[in-house]
Amino acid sequence: MQTHQNMNNLPLIELSELTDHISISGNYRDTIILANISYIQDFNDFSDPVRLNIPIVALILQGSIKINLDYVSYTVSANYLITVMPTHVVQIAEMSTDLKAHLLILDRAFIEDCKLDKRSPSMLNYIQFRKKPCTLLSSEEAAHIEQCFASLEQKIKLRTHAFHLEVVQNAVIAFLLELANVLVGKREVIPRLAFSRKEEIMNRFLQLLLTHISERHVVTFYAEKLCISSQYLSLVLKELTGKPANKWIDEALIVEAKVLLKSPQTTIQQVADTLNFSDQSTFGKFFKKHTGVSPTEYRKS
Repeated sequence: MQTHQNMNNLPLIELSELTDHISISGNYRDTIILANISYIQDFNDFSDPVRLNIPIVALILQGSIKINLDYVSYTVSANYLITVMPTHVVQIAEMSTDLKAHLLILDRAFIEDCKLDKRSPSMLNYIQFRKKPCTLLSSEEAAHIEQCFASLEQKIKLRTHAFHLEVVQNAVIAFLLELANVLVGKREVIPRLAFSRKEEIMNRFLQLLLTHISERHVVTFYAEKLCISSQYLSLVLKELTGKPANKWIDEALIVEAKVLLKSPQTTIQQVADTLNFSDQSTFGKFFKKHTGVSPTEYRKS
């Protein structure tokens, strides 16, 4: 799979690079793609972490998939809705052979052309679900979203319509509004569920980890940001997740390293620099300790 680099030297997967692995049911100028996916024989192509440059909405129809998003593992099955945002780190860990799902993939250029990011925040609240990318829908809600996929597909196929662009833009907006309505309804329940102090600490730690992992590798940094001791942070994470803080940091660093190493334009020295290791040798020893292979061997695999 080919990747390219953005201004921060982070390899990103573009829309065009996914089309060989999905069954397209609707395509508008390669900027909006509707697709159906089933078990991918060579899903190991996606078993290494990648960073997407496109938003994806997936509705699981049957089967199950274990997916890692931003260092957190989720196992989802029928009626789950997954929202994958640009710059999400994505890794497929497992996939059942009976998997079936609908996908909506939007090119960022289309979002900008439609000025979706300029519209009412209430319409696109769902797109901020980075903290909760997987949502279980009721059977009725899932059926409704499935109908929305079908309606959007129908609009995309109206090739002879004199105002096809406008029809498709409005159809996408309608689709997003329906999604937002379902997801905002789900979110209305969340504030009533009081998170414990420990759960709040964990959530804030994960946000900090996502933001600072490339340059901050020590537990004390995150503990100080949270105004707690390093020991207490590790105890909280160990209790809630089974992993202490240093384990979370190490695993997040390995994910970022794997993403970077899959970019052929990036040298191993550049990966070490990007992740703020003192030198290439130190990075190589760290990577081999946690993966069993050297960065060079991983890149060749």
